[in-house]
Amino acid sequence: MTGHTPTRRRVLRSGAALGVGGLGLALAAPAAANPGRGDERGNGTTFGRVYANDVLWRTHVVKILEERPDPEDRIYFLHDGERAIVDTEDASDDQQSPFVSESAPGDQDWNGGKWTHFSAEVTDIDAFNADAPLTNAEAVLEKPYIEVTLGRPDFGPPDFFICPLNGRA
Repeated sequence: MTGHTPTRRRVLRSGAALGVGGLGLALAAPAAANPGRGDERGNGTTFGRVYANDVLWRTHVVKILEERPDPEDRIYFLHDGERAIVDTEDASDDQQSPFVSESAPGDQDWNGGKWTHFSAEVTDIDAFNADAPLTNAEAVLEKPYIEVTLGRPDFGPPDFFICPLNGRA
């Protein structure tokens, strides 16, 4: 005989090793199958997307605030007056998020995602489509067809909230 005789102990050890290896693959599969699509889940949380400094970031709201934070990060919510710009049928699909931040992790003025919400109403969809995607605050603020005001429209997220940017999308 050239091989080892399978004993109960060897069978149990190899079965346990296969089980642990299979568990590792099972845990890694959801992350690999769903990279940055906006619907990853972690502890029951659905992640959203925010553009900051031309990068699309992953995020989720962790706390709604009663007062305007100080210091704050400003976030601009692009919409057409009735719905988020990404839900507007005629708007460009190049815009992957209606949210655009003035800062991001690593910036000197980053405050950890303590947001003050600004409404950014797109008044000319054709002009928006020609420029989309808008991926930084400067692009939002310089467009003559975007009206920026403090606060949110009735259908937007809360005025003040904590929403850290926790990884690139």
